[in-house]
Amino acid sequence: MRRITLRQSALRFLIVSNHGGRAEESGQATIGVLAEVVDSVGGRIPVLIDGGVRRGTDVLKALALGAAAVGIGRSYVWGLASFGEAGVDRVLQILDDEFITIMRQVGALDITHITRRCVTSA
Repeated sequence: MRRITLRQSALRFLIVSNHGGRAEESGQATIGVLAEVVDSVGGRIPVLIDGGVRRGTDVLKALALGAAAVGIGRSYVWGLASFGEAGVDRVLQILDDEFITIMRQVGALDITHITRRCVTSA
């Protein structure tokens, strides 16, 4: 990927999303391109990720690869459709519990300790 040019732009953030773009097999997962996008913007604007986040481990990976924030759209919709507000609360609790567990496993005391060293690429 070439360096993303942001000259005199009103752009305040960038969202990495494929919104169903993997319906055919040649599309890339958002997590697979996140680090490249983060590196391309060079810290000039925050990069968010939306897509493919189902577990707390996904949240940690996204933050470790440089995401400033993580969207969890489909997960909360499943909770809402199944059990209403209580379902959304449960989805958020599960994600939070999983996220805290994986933070402990990688030795991150808080989110400032989540860096690329927390993940490896295969």
